[in-house]
Amino acid sequence: MPRSLALAAFACLSLGCLPEPTVDLDGPRVVTSTLDAGAVAVPVLPELALAFSEPLDPTSLHRGSVALIPWELGEDCEHTPVCAEGLCVAGRCQTDPVRSAVLSDLEDGEYLGEDDPQFELALSAEGTRATLTLGRALDAGRRYSLVLGAGVRDRGGAGLLGGGGGTPGPWLRVLSTARAGSGGPEPRLVSPAPGREGVPTNLGRVELSFSPPVPLPGSESGASVELEAEDGGPGVILEAPEPCPGWVPGACLRLRPRTLLRPGVRYRPAGGSLVDRLGRPVVRPSAANEGWFATGEGPDLDAPGFVVAGADETRGRCVVLEVTVSEPVRARLEVGEASIVAELPEGLSVLGAAAEASGVGEALPWTLELEDAAGNWARAGGAAVAGPSFDPAVPEGLRISEILANPLGPEPHAEFVELALAADAPGPVELAGLILSDRSMAEMRAASLAGEAIPGDSLPAMALAPGELAVVVAQGWAPGLGDDPPPPPGAKLVVVDGSLGEGGLKNAGEPLTLWMPGPEGPISISSYGNWIDPSAAAHAGRSVVATPASDGCDLPAHPPRWRSHPLGSASPGRSP
Repeated sequence: MPRSLALAAFACLSLGCLPEPTVDLDGPRVVTSTLDAGAVAVPVLPELALAFSEPLDPTSLHRGSVALIPWELGEDCEHTPVCAEGLCVAGRCQTDPVRSAVLSDLEDGEYLGEDDPQFELALSAEGTRATLTLGRALDAGRRYSLVLGAGVRDRGGAGLLGGGGGTPGPWLRVLSTARAGSGGPEPRLVSPAPGREGVPTNLGRVELSFSPPVPLPGSESGASVELEAEDGGPGVILEAPEPCPGWVPGACLRLRPRTLLRPGVRYRPAGGSLVDRLGRPVVRPSAANEGWFATGEGPDLDAPGFVVAGADETRGRCVVLEVTVSEPVRARLEVGEASIVAELPEGLSVLGAAAEASGVGEALPWTLELEDAAGNWARAGGAAVAGPSFDPAVPEGLRISEILANPLGPEPHAEFVELALAADAPGPVELAGLILSDRSMAEMRAASLAGEAIPGDSLPAMALAPGELAVVVAQGWAPGLGDDPPPPPGAKLVVVDGSLGEGGLKNAGEPLTLWMPGPEGPISISSYGNWIDPSAAAHAGRSVVATPASDGCDLPAHPPRWRSHPLGSASPGRSP
């Protein structure tokens, strides 16, 4: 530039004839986000987006400067919604995890959060919009904090204005997730069971439960679910879905692997083309619902080995088998028209089904089929002999339906045992002459053989019609003692002398048997084998109830015959 022009330019700048350069000293702000409504329940697979007041430096926006942090879980607060720390959310105490050390790491862009949900960040071409995409569903009913650290910068290097009043600092929002499946159906392993190892590479079927349930696809749909491999290698497509036996339609599907699995690899269900009734595809399940299984060294070509014992006698009105298997199997027991399907682990299991017979001594044929994970089959059959409980004089359809051993009210007066007569029972049942004892049937048989008296509470005269309930209580019982719920008006109360059992029912539970004397000893009508311990403080006032799947066979599982009261309380004289 000529010297004269340079002098003129300098003079013009000095005199103000040129505009002064502007420098942006203000950092970027989040102007809108999908979480502006606050900590409302969002789907477990949410779409998270943020808009900024100005373009960002793309190198400042990454997983070290942005975090989605799950709140820390504490004790159960479903029935007592008070927490020593944090908030009660969806039945669990949850505590905010964001502390100064976390914010410092985010500002430096060095936050690790190894246990946090995995996500990908994308910044728009103009740099003013960011999206966060999750690779899997979040845990249902849980709070999360979405935090952008103060190290997020604009293209001029100014830091984020995320504090109150637009001051420098991190930006934070809290979200709460809705129910499981709110982002699409989440598949969960049923078979092989989560954590199972040594699964054969020629696995014949995989059973997955879904939340929410999915419609059964048509045979031409090509609907599938993928098994994802932990080592990052090729997964396996599961196809040809069909209903799982014994499940509510749509709640579980059985699928066939398209190819052999690789040896020594862990697999889990992930996404797929299968859709629910809203057209949403299957998504990778949340960490809380995740389940892996591991393959063994190769295929399994042998039928499962097994031993059956105790198949020649009955327990009450049930045929019960003691089955020992060499590997996990799916078992199907058929006794006449009744059938039970169950997953049996390796080792000893007890399997039973209710039977129909016309009298003592009648043969009760049974068949047992066992299928292993590779689709190999084994079969057995036999016949049990109907025992004394099949005497036509023994009440049919009368069962113990609910037990409150650890009430909130005074003990033993607030305890109760509920009896139910099945709606399809052949007729009314008279309770007089029946006895309720806090002994197992085996203990009573032993006492009878030894000539010993069997302690118990004799029931007074009262008739039950099919479908009716009766609440057995001790003297001194009054409806609604303490905070225990009372029975409904008009409920039938059966009052026995003294307490229930010897000195009342134990807080930890104990066996109970409803029986009647017979010519050769006690005859079982219904029993409870003390499968659930209700002694914990959280179980106070919570009863044990027979499940809808109960067929009267007193067994802990296959399928479960008993459970803790689903509402966390008790319901004398009415269904839970």
